[in-house]
Amino acid sequence: MVVLVVLGAVWWQSTELPSGAAFRANGEVTTIDQLDDRIATLHALYGLSPPADPAQADAFRREVAKSVAVSDVLDRAVSDEQITVPQQEVDQATSAYVARFFGVGGTDTFVEALAAAGTSIDAVQDEIRRQLAVTELMSKVVGTPSVSDEDLRVAFDQRRSSLGTPEKRSLRNIVLIDRPSALAALDRLKAGEPFEKVASTSSLDAVTRSRGGWLGEVTRTDLESPVAAAAFAVGVGVGQLYGPVNGSRGWNVGRVEAIVAPAPLTFEQAAPALRRRLQAERTLPAWQDWLQRRMRDAHVEYSDAYRPADPDPLPTDGTPALPHG
Repeated sequence: MVVLVVLGAVWWQSTELPSGAAFRANGEVTTIDQLDDRIATLHALYGLSPPADPAQADAFRREVAKSVAVSDVLDRAVSDEQITVPQQEVDQATSAYVARFFGVGGTDTFVEALAAAGTSIDAVQDEIRRQLAVTELMSKVVGTPSVSDEDLRVAFDQRRSSLGTPEKRSLRNIVLIDRPSALAALDRLKAGEPFEKVASTSSLDAVTRSRGGWLGEVTRTDLESPVAAAAFAVGVGVGQLYGPVNGSRGWNVGRVEAIVAPAPLTFEQAAPALRRRLQAERTLPAWQDWLQRRMRDAHVEYSDAYRPADPDPLPTDGTPALPHG
């Protein structure tokens, strides 16, 4: 058995694990099958998928293991603090998600998409409950710092250009295995074939494939950079096609269904969200220090195939970071 000495911020170990294990934290093993189940749920919620390139897929697998290890340690902390999230709150968050990406009354379509992605509504709600609980945990651990009205006004003046509602676009998107396949799909769309048909017969993305490639209303930051650049670069006319563009999960072609123009906010409109953002920024260092200690105490151990290239650094915002899908 090889054990690395834990010094400073180093909180992982290299040791022998049971067959089929991805990692161990706080003495509890997470199996490869359990990790795969989490990935399926994260794919359904956030579009998280392994890249097509083998080297990138290997790095992706290792970073997901690290993210889930952080998440599991936070789960233990939530339990230790006896934090519970009411089912009503989970249901409200789930409904908001469904309304955004599937439209009001789109629950049946959402459930079908989850089945296509290899997960379930129960698994998704567990993930949502986990995120809500961590938010409460963070507040309990580091408290809520005060932000004066003067601080708020200064921050508004400094960040005015970045505040407000960003441009949003409703998109349909198809993911293909290579550029020739993407060009062929684009030719079919240009020839007038319904987007839904091309998506349902060609897309590699199981979640959006089941709903005709529908991504929903998104901002630039909701998409990985190359796809965002292509989708937001096409003209303002609805129905514009974009791509092919290479992303981490494959080659993308898509269509703009609707555009919502950006809108600036007044100080009064921006103040509540800006105050919360300043509070979060002020609590982040203390939260990261606390989480670093929890990770060190958890003695995280990875199997060889799942050990991250750099296991020690925590996510920049102190929460489980997810590789971009």
